[in-house]
Amino acid sequence: MTDRSVEREGNMQEKKITIIERATEIIAKKGYHAASIQEIAEASKLSKGAFYLYFKSKDELMAEILRYHFGLITEEIEKVDRQDINSREKAKLRLSTMMRELVKRGNFIVMQRHDIDSDIGKEMELFFLEEMEKGRRKTELDLLDVYGEVSKPYLKDLRILQEGILFQIIGDMLLHGLILDLDKTAAYILERMDDMVEGLLKRKAEPLVTDATPVSASIFEKEMKEREVKQVLERMQIVILTLDAEIQEVQELQGVVELIQEELQKKEPRKLLIQGLSANFKGIEEMDDLRRELARLLDIKVL
Repeated sequence: MTDRSVEREGNMQEKKITIIERATEIIAKKGYHAASIQEIAEASKLSKGAFYLYFKSKDELMAEILRYHFGLITEEIEKVDRQDINSREKAKLRLSTMMRELVKRGNFIVMQRHDIDSDIGKEMELFFLEEMEKGRRKTELDLLDVYGEVSKPYLKDLRILQEGILFQIIGDMLLHGLILDLDKTAAYILERMDDMVEGLLKRKAEPLVTDATPVSASIFEKEMKEREVKQVLERMQIVILTLDAEIQEVQELQGVVELIQEELQKKEPRKLLIQGLSANFKGIEEMDDLRRELARLLDIKVL
């Protein structure tokens, strides 16, 4: 790549970041539907036509907004994790860094209050849920690192309590103008966590939430399963094209996959129908593992 190409690519990236930041501000104020590409382009000092050189659609822009802000927040937290300091100081610094990043990206946080689940599409919704799930797991590991094995039965309770305090404070800062010293606030939160751990251990309290607590399938789990099913069906279509079979038979098998896909799009898919349709793949060695995987994901019998 020539120096001129590198410079051009750098300029393109800078402009994309400008569009992302201006779009975040506009969507935070007006909502996803009300924010127009024309308005975003003008705020970014671009024509509407030039906008499409950087993003194919508003949905693609929204996807990049999520990746951009989550990426920067994660990058700052990882810098803290690499520091050679004791677990308690690291926990306090992590809290203050998290708050600082969330406050700095206030428009991004507010933006998520505007119909984000229905507007970014399934893939981006899943990305958002995955990031939140990773954050929850990381918080529990951090709490274990600070309070040791004695805290293990209470990790989920402690995580819920810490997140509740943290996000309520951030909410008051962003929505109600509360002004706080973030380093002092981080120390305060950690001290309150100390109080909670001490109280739980002293009382030998029964944990409210544990790994054994019954739960219905979470949105995250449902989305993950839907994506896995979609991938299995796509692999089926690819394998069908490689089969040594008559064209008519190939078309019929592809039609079966399409019928299963259509049924799964319904509010209440009929499992018995899908079970019957998948029986069409019986006896085709190349399809055997895939039909069994599909049956496992959909909790249906293999006929």
